[in-house]
Amino acid sequence: MEAHRNAEAQALTVRTMLLDDREYQVDVRRKVSLAPEAPRIVVVSYQGNAAARELLRVCIAGVQRFTPEPHELWIVDNNSPEEHLDWLIEWPGINLALNRTEPLPREELDRSHAETGQHGQKNWGSYANAVGLELGLKAIDPETSFLVTMHMDALPCSEGWLSFLQSKITGRIAASGVRIDRTRTPEGVLHVLGYMVDFQIFRGLGLDFFPDLPHLDVGDRVTIRLREAGYEVFACPNTVWEPELAETIPPSSPLRHLHVDRAFNDNGEVIFLHLGRGVRRSIGEHRKGIGAEEWARFVDEHLLAGA
Repeated sequence: MEAHRNAEAQALTVRTMLLDDREYQVDVRRKVSLAPEAPRIVVVSYQGNAAARELLRVCIAGVQRFTPEPHELWIVDNNSPEEHLDWLIEWPGINLALNRTEPLPREELDRSHAETGQHGQKNWGSYANAVGLELGLKAIDPETSFLVTMHMDALPCSEGWLSFLQSKITGRIAASGVRIDRTRTPEGVLHVLGYMVDFQIFRGLGLDFFPDLPHLDVGDRVTIRLREAGYEVFACPNTVWEPELAETIPPSSPLRHLHVDRAFNDNGEVIFLHLGRGVRRSIGEHRKGIGAEEWARFVDEHLLAGA
């Protein structure tokens, strides 16, 4: 891996990317360059305040702490205020795609932000997330073998998580994820908060991450289209749908009573965590459960201490 990496060097390019009939100005900063066989992990971020910055910080630190396998970590920042970008630009060992264009749907560009209803902020957030992922796809090597999508309020918590997801992808299974979502389709779809897909199959089928709201959210159509093409997907057991799994976590583990999504490998070990509604928590719009700052403190104390 080190033969391909120069953590001090930084290739900087400013690119205009065309997406959904709009031009996006993207500042691409590449510090890590690996062979296509190394998975690309793409995290879309929006840092509206210090609490959101903490969500992203522990996400990056968690990936770097628990992912010894060769990989490229790409952070696609979706037009955050510039005052929140300096620390991110200086962080070693990651690649950046800094989008400087507001990611709103075309039909929303002339609407007032005060309007509510079908085209409210919730839908803008889904669209913006998809835009971030699509910009990430334009930044990575098109010959990449495996693509991993991840939310900024999620992180791995056990070494081997990446190899585990990759081991599930075979000729028959084209994608594997940490959680299935059964709320929108009877069969369920992999949740974009954390899944790996065979990127060459993804490209060959002409897939994308755009939602079809209100029925299908970001990345949902990937699972649907893969199944239509004859492929299957794998999903980890997760406490969202099997809350009783929490009782299998050792009583001494701080993860046992942590009220967030917990995903398990085949050995019953927790390998991945997801806070959920992280950006909304960071601005106080979602108050149920633990807050963004509490989440960051937990990760620092129990997962990153001594790293």
